[in-house]
Amino acid sequence: ACEKSEVSEFTDTPIIEAYLEPGDYFAVKISRQIPFSENVQYSADDIDNLTLTVTYSGGTHLLTPLGNGEYIDSSIIVAEGENYSVSFQFNSKFVSAYSYIPSKPQSMTQSAIQIAIEKVDSTSGPPSETSMPDPININWTNTDGSYYLLLVENIESTLEPIRDFGDDAPPGNRFRKSPTNLDVEEIRAMDFQYYGTHRIILYHVLPDYATLYDSNSTSSQNLSNPSTSILNGYGIFTGLNSDTLFVEVTE
Repeated sequence: ACEKSEVSEFTDTPIIEAYLEPGDYFAVKISRQIPFSENVQYSADDIDNLTLTVTYSGGTHLLTPLGNGEYIDSSIIVAEGENYSVSFQFNSKFVSAYSYIPSKPQSMTQSAIQIAIEKVDSTSGPPSETSMPDPININWTNTDGSYYLLLVENIESTLEPIRDFGDDAPPGNRFRKSPTNLDVEEIRAMDFQYYGTHRIILYHVLPDYATLYDSNSTSSQNLSNPSTSILNGYGIFTGLNSDTLFVEVTE
């Protein structure tokens, strides 16, 4: 016979979320955990009225609250190669996070700028293997085994489906690959869902982002994880940098 025991212990620990990319304003979001138990006690801290400071280049700046846990300093433009740290008090603890901005991907190339895919509907059936075009290979320089993530986004204002989705909800206009520490990524014809111009964005990411992505089954939505760059908090505070190519998907 087993007795069910409810674990009611809960520590109100903040969740930090920041993806710092060159050219953007410095911005960070602070939120609270959602506990499993209803009988928990939160700290008296106001998520929208914390004193957040950011330190970089030897100077310290106070961030402006925007509401909904979001903080920004529009005078700080994130720059490649720069180190950033943010700190504040929460639940009587000193909370801090740090990161740096990696270099832009180097020598990014593509094996094709256009790919022709046969339209599929309820009468045509699935395409044969012989009718499928060769994959597009995206290459770049990665001599130090850094992590990279590829995102492909259709930028057309009106989406024209490649295949009949039937009663299923249509997929989004973007897809991504899992982080890799190689120097090549393959985009197959079946990865595309719509015709038109697609933007291929290669992100140079840090190991903490790759770890978070892998531990949450190709999603970074669950931020209640321990991070080596965050003290007395959970989440993700990371830098990234990117380069972009384009490919045209035609019928």
